[in-house]
Amino acid sequence: MKSKNNLLLAVLLMVFSVVNANEDVLEIDEKLSDKWLVAIEGDTTTAGDFWYLFNKNNFDNTIPNIDSLNNYRDLYSKFLLKVKDASERGLDTTKKFLKEFEGYKNQLAESYLKDKSVTESLVQEAYNRSLEDIEASHVLINVQYHASPQDTLVAYNQALKVQKLARKGGDFSELAKKYSGDPSAKSNGGYLGFFTAFKMVYPFENAAFKTKIGEVSEIARTRFGYHVLKVHSKRKTIGEIKVAHIMMIVKDDMEQSLKTAAKDRANEVFEKLNTGASFEALAQKFSEDQQTKGKGGELPWFGAGKFVPEFETAAFKLINKGDYSKPFKTQYGWHIIKLLDKKQPKSFNESKSELKSKVARSDRAEKSEEFVLKRIKTDYNFKENRDGIDSFFDFCDSTLLSGKWKIPKDKKLKTVMFSFAGVNYTQKEFAIYLSKRLSTRKGGNYKHLVNLSYGNWQKKIVIDYEKTKLGAKYPEYLRLLKEYRDGIILFELTDQMVWSKALKDTAGLRAFHKENITKWTWDTRIKGTVYKCTDLTNATLVRNYLKQGKDDVFILENLNKESKLNVRVEAGFFQRKERPEIGDLKFKKGVSKIVDVKGVFSVLKVKEVVPAANKSLKEVKGLVTAEYQEYLMEEWLNTLTSKYKLEYNESVYKQLVK
Repeated sequence: MKSKNNLLLAVLLMVFSVVNANEDVLEIDEKLSDKWLVAIEGDTTTAGDFWYLFNKNNFDNTIPNIDSLNNYRDLYSKFLLKVKDASERGLDTTKKFLKEFEGYKNQLAESYLKDKSVTESLVQEAYNRSLEDIEASHVLINVQYHASPQDTLVAYNQALKVQKLARKGGDFSELAKKYSGDPSAKSNGGYLGFFTAFKMVYPFENAAFKTKIGEVSEIARTRFGYHVLKVHSKRKTIGEIKVAHIMMIVKDDMEQSLKTAAKDRANEVFEKLNTGASFEALAQKFSEDQQTKGKGGELPWFGAGKFVPEFETAAFKLINKGDYSKPFKTQYGWHIIKLLDKKQPKSFNESKSELKSKVARSDRAEKSEEFVLKRIKTDYNFKENRDGIDSFFDFCDSTLLSGKWKIPKDKKLKTVMFSFAGVNYTQKEFAIYLSKRLSTRKGGNYKHLVNLSYGNWQKKIVIDYEKTKLGAKYPEYLRLLKEYRDGIILFELTDQMVWSKALKDTAGLRAFHKENITKWTWDTRIKGTVYKCTDLTNATLVRNYLKQGKDDVFILENLNKESKLNVRVEAGFFQRKERPEIGDLKFKKGVSKIVDVKGVFSVLKVKEVVPAANKSLKEVKGLVTAEYQEYLMEEWLNTLTSKYKLEYNESVYKQLVK
């Protein structure tokens, strides 16, 4: 069953495919663009709207032709019918929709409220820094972001003291243990290990990258407090690597004897590697990672941050292709890693899209937002009256910090604080804004709170005004808003008509399974035990013992004295296609002959041969639900086709085809 997020992504694929849009769109004539192309019950869509979405979803950037247009026309028609049905049901008027749409609208507006040149420079800076890893330690002097000037000064002086001691040669680890507010400093001496761009908050990252090896940084202020850093070393980033691994699973709820046995098996495999055995063959024989053992233990390419630290540390320590590690433990079990290949970091062009997204989500984005805020103020003749804010403090006191402050009723508060876009904003309006955002925290400084609130109020007015102008400045903004609107209501209705319905309609699901039961069947299976051996000698002994009626305990005790790998036992139900080590053995009760598949010698002890049969709904509920959803979707579309008249302006469509 798909997750809700994946379902939303599927529904909105044509709507939200901004990143993958073809930037080199073939333009159509403006007169043709404005003509109606599709009509549903009086609602029309223009040729320009169709052409825009068609090109936006042309992921392969292929030149449009009659086949690609006709294929998209079919998808587009279904899309319009569903959106029409959602609109008719009033799904764009519900509280849930209005709240969600407002969120999307604000998110979209943010992308237009950043300066491209500033963003580009931040992206370039981030790329340059991503090519380097920094090893550092730090001392944190805690101070709240909204602390009073007095508290802030005390914290800064403490940071200054630490900086001076460190620069005079003081042991940085001991300074961190003594002064740092980071709880981990007591045990690690403030050591952070290696990190690169985006791994720390931006002011901290700046301080690290601007500090030379062996030196102590300038004091950096973040939302956590003041930081003093010492940079130990810098290295080129490692890039990505490809490895294979052999894994022996260890779980927390295992008995200690089984955990010890897993470690012993890993050590035995390591000894075999040291005598020249093939890593790939050993992985296929002994690795307990079912996802990779068939490929010789091979894993996909990965870089820093993909796997648990112990695994990455061991992997990145390998220098030459073919090098392998000693057995080491992670939370998942024991591993041995072999280095298959390395590749250098991506180029700037390859990384640019991902970096843009990271910059937009990080605290770096504030630099771009500040630049835009300044530009908007200039565009709309922003003028500040400092007397307005300075005299406002006459009406304030410490009750602002307890949430009990009231707007003075006997004061007119008419003094203008600033003017913007031809409108004067007075102390009275600010007082109303401030009264709704009073602090209830203990301590702090009420003047700092007033200044902070004033800045936020000012910013909100400026940004909200600019948002009202986005549609006139950027036509594509309005088009995207419509796409968001259509996508949200379409998702909601599809959930009602298909996804949630399939989950809730248990009677319908049972009937659908019964009607299509032959789609889900078991092959002939065996119930019994598979004995996998390292060589023919052990397999022969296993078969002989089984013929004599010996049990698994006897077999393991006798054959695994010297090596835990000699014989491995697995019991359960088995289908041939799921167990390649079974080979072409005939399924019959009793002890089978020995089969050799890729160096694994297997013997079966079959208790029962289970004939081919249909799978119960419980066994295949996920698969049945998925197909039932497809069935419900088709039925819904058939209903919409009958319910609404959809008409194409064929003369206009033919011009698009040309």
